[in-house]
Amino acid sequence: MKKNRITLLAALITLMLVTGPAFGHTLFMNLTDNEDGTVSVEGMFSTGAMAANLPLYLMDKNEKKILKLKLDENGEAEFNIPDQPYTVFLDGGPGHTVREDGPMKKSQ
Repeated sequence: MKKNRITLLAALITLMLVTGPAFGHTLFMNLTDNEDGTVSVEGMFSTGAMAANLPLYLMDKNEKKILKLKLDENGEAEFNIPDQPYTVFLDGGPGHTVREDGPMKKSQ
């Protein structure tokens, strides 16, 4: 019985050592006001991997979706600035989400 516990413990430690680093990354998002009424978004993980094909949402102040987009294979997207205040939400899955208020249109 003791041998089984030691084997199980060794297996769990090995699993944590192998899979731990795979989950040790953070999602980053960069919003750029292009000064032409559009915003560019770039998503990247702290490992240097691009956040390719992740869903991107524009939400109003009541958390209602204004627009749903998807980052391209380079982890980039571009959209027209909405007429109302909004938040950009990048969804990389549980524990890997980023929210940031988006820039507003410039007064002319």
